[in-house]
Amino acid sequence: MERKRNRLPKSFARRIIKVWFGGVLVPLLIVEAMMLAHTYQINKETVRQGVENDLSQVSEDLTALMNNMNSVSWLLQADSTVGKDLHLYFDETSSVARAELLSYMRDQIANYEVANPLIANITYLYVPKGTTNVVKINSSSLAKGTLPDEKNFLCQWRDMTFYGPHMTDSKVAAYPCFSLLRTYKGERDKGDIYIYVESGYKYFQKLIPEAVLGMNPIFLIESSDGQLMYRSDLENLEELSTAKELPMDEYQAFEATQTGDWKIRLLVPTKEYYQQVYVMALNLSLLTLALIAFCILVSILQWQSIYRPFTKFEKKLHQIVADEDIETRIEEMNIQEFDENVALLHKLKNNILVLLNKVQDEEKKRSEAEIKSVLGKINPHFLYNTLDTLKWYAAGKKDREMVHFITALNKLLLYNMSKTRETTLKSELEAVRSYITLQQMKYDLEFYIDEGQHPEILQADMPRFILQPIVENAILHSGADDGKVGVEVELLANGKVAILVKNTGKPIDPEKIKDVLVQKTDVSSNGIGLQYVARMLENRFGDNFELKAERTEDGMNVLEICIPFDPVEVVLGESSIKIGEVLRK
Repeated sequence: MERKRNRLPKSFARRIIKVWFGGVLVPLLIVEAMMLAHTYQINKETVRQGVENDLSQVSEDLTALMNNMNSVSWLLQADSTVGKDLHLYFDETSSVARAELLSYMRDQIANYEVANPLIANITYLYVPKGTTNVVKINSSSLAKGTLPDEKNFLCQWRDMTFYGPHMTDSKVAAYPCFSLLRTYKGERDKGDIYIYVESGYKYFQKLIPEAVLGMNPIFLIESSDGQLMYRSDLENLEELSTAKELPMDEYQAFEATQTGDWKIRLLVPTKEYYQQVYVMALNLSLLTLALIAFCILVSILQWQSIYRPFTKFEKKLHQIVADEDIETRIEEMNIQEFDENVALLHKLKNNILVLLNKVQDEEKKRSEAEIKSVLGKINPHFLYNTLDTLKWYAAGKKDREMVHFITALNKLLLYNMSKTRETTLKSELEAVRSYITLQQMKYDLEFYIDEGQHPEILQADMPRFILQPIVENAILHSGADDGKVGVEVELLANGKVAILVKNTGKPIDPEKIKDVLVQKTDVSSNGIGLQYVARMLENRFGDNFELKAERTEDGMNVLEICIPFDPVEVVLGESSIKIGEVLRK
């Protein structure tokens, strides 16, 4: 027997370890693996979306810049102060008058550039008919006065041509920019006239971010004919001339096609891209591993809380057998299953003691009498503790509905079993809330409480257990499964507090209610009805209360209780007022 008892597969500890391993550790590891896989996909999508958002922002900013340049060039052609009066420059023969026109033109163009910092180097270019020489009309412009190089061509918009990004044509600075060349429609008989506009000083560089989600991106701008016009990283891609030559196996590529069929490409090194994804997943995995470690620790503690009392129980049994001391007491282990067995063992011991010594029979009877006496005097506090234990057990099982139910029942029992007869209106309303919570587990009720505009009246004194019987009757007469029940509280002009219990359902007869109130015995189904409410109110307030019922035009049954309320001083912040003063106002 000893050999069989010590066999490892049948030991209690081994079985607990198997249960813990198969029921806790393995499921946690499986959940961890599933969460990591799911998190990886989510993080990958998050990184992709973040990169696309940055690319979209750059695309929108560049489109806004080009639209701005388009608008300014159109105004320079259509504006009556400069564009429409440009013919005067060609028609005027006096050098003095022409100089005045150029000065006026310089001032107007300067106003455009100051008012719009996104543009710069506005220039009117003139190619006389029959020649290829380019003449800069507004000589005050900082531009060199040459037509853009066709190798910088970006795209064509209607009668405009965009170039770049290329180095500015400015004579005083060097920075990459976009430029626009627009054909001036007037004065074609004298030759070709163009309006040249560049983007503002280093404005283009401000639009290209240096980092995207902590990664080092490469921005490319591809013209409508497939040529690479710009590379933000000249070291790695300097030799490339078209997008087809890109080493796509080394980068994650994103692109946005703009008006005019030119493109913005964003390249993120594949290594950095997935490193960003893995870092985000790693953070969550560390958190989940910490939670798993915590669960394992809790499981070990639970195992110790079970196994240690069991070994203590086993030692006590061996002590009883070895010493032949039947009166040896085995301590309870706070584990329900073991404690039940201990209780059975104690009963067995008591029966053996009775057979061995009849003298102990009287002691047993006396003990039983004492136990019955104690059971008859159990304080409600023990019932509360029992319900609290049930709530804890339900919470451990993650049964939120049961936790909610037991909590409401606990509050209601504590309130209703209190020995004090007096309470406040606020406490009564809280008890009704708990009662409704229990009833809503059974009925599909629509319930509300309106506490009115004067919170101070919630401190009004009243008898305990007044509103619950009325609300119970309202539920029974409202149709229960689809009824509507409400409690409203308001302060009347005469200083009394009105409590109205409303419900839908079968109409009530106010005269019949009056007859019920004058009866001496309670005829309700549960023995606690309107007669009880009327007696409690009369005992507390004498004749200074009202209890009446009516049927409103909107189909609601209303039972109204009016009770007196003494004005008291209420402190609001640092100032105080009296409710009596509020009533007079």
